[in-house]
Amino acid sequence: MSTQITPQEISARTGVPIAALGRDRFPFVPLDANERMAIQTVLMDGLAHLRRVAPELYDALTDTHPVTNARPNLLELAAIFAGIAKAMLPSQKPYTFPSTPGKLGVAWLFPQAIKPTTATPSGYNVNSWDIPITAGTKAYILGSDSAFYTAPTYSIGGKTYYTAILIFHYGLVEVGSTPSAQQFRLISSAKTDYGIYAVEPLVEVPLDAQKNLYLYPTPMGALFIDYTTGVKWYFMPNRTGTSTMKLLGLVFYEHEAFSDTAYVSTT
Repeated sequence: MSTQITPQEISARTGVPIAALGRDRFPFVPLDANERMAIQTVLMDGLAHLRRVAPELYDALTDTHPVTNARPNLLELAAIFAGIAKAMLPSQKPYTFPSTPGKLGVAWLFPQAIKPTTATPSGYNVNSWDIPITAGTKAYILGSDSAFYTAPTYSIGGKTYYTAILIFHYGLVEVGSTPSAQQFRLISSAKTDYGIYAVEPLVEVPLDAQKNLYLYPTPMGALFIDYTTGVKWYFMPNRTGTSTMKLLGLVFYEHEAFSDTAYVSTT
């Protein structure tokens, strides 16, 4: 049975600030033990790998937050937003891992989950985390000048299948020799009057010089995107070229949306 949960309640339970963007509550269905295990398996396996290959980035996601003064509980965060995604579906389905027909699945974000068609409003090239950039011209992570971004839906066999996206707090990482931005703006179709936020000047110092990883603070918090409320998230590039901007988070989906591997055709 669906209830309601507020961004403040989510933050209190998880120690993670939430980019509510004008939304004061979400529908919510608690997960049962088997569903939580499915979420836990995917989340913790990814975090374990991240801890091995980029421990500094793992620490950024899991260290005590300077504002909430709490250690982030990413499993609780993921379980809550999985419950929100489930509550927003036209019909209730359980999570499994791996997903099976008629059920819900969860996976770490990958390019085709963000931009499943060339027409999806996002600055990313399809099938990659690369964004073409020009100094002095807005570059969109999500959305475009003319359109808000919503979590993709898929029409298969005359039915619509839904997804939802959770981007972690501190979940924006650039890979490359030179960081691209210091100014960002994040708004939603429900909250369009927010101004910019800027990152501190030493963002150009890599987490690890050998890996060329640059971490961008996300002071508004973790970002949840569904199919009802659109967002625009863009930055002002300080150079021209290509920016490899990776998003760390999860996609929740009806099995049929990703029943097999995906690749976006450009022809």
